[in-house]
Amino acid sequence: MSATQGGMAGADGAEAPPGRTRWGVVTAILGLPALAVCAFLLMTAVWVVVS
Repeated sequence: MSATQGGMAGADGAEAPPGRTRWGVVTAILGLPALAVCAFLLMTAVWVVVS
């Protein structure tokens, strides 16, 4: 593996300069569980209304 000059590269090749956040990773970590919880609550609400 070779280091990129002036930045960091992750396993997927996404580069971020030193001190910068890879917002795609942060969004995935926070957003995917939130979407799962919202989907569960929506399915529960539909089940209660239909029953």
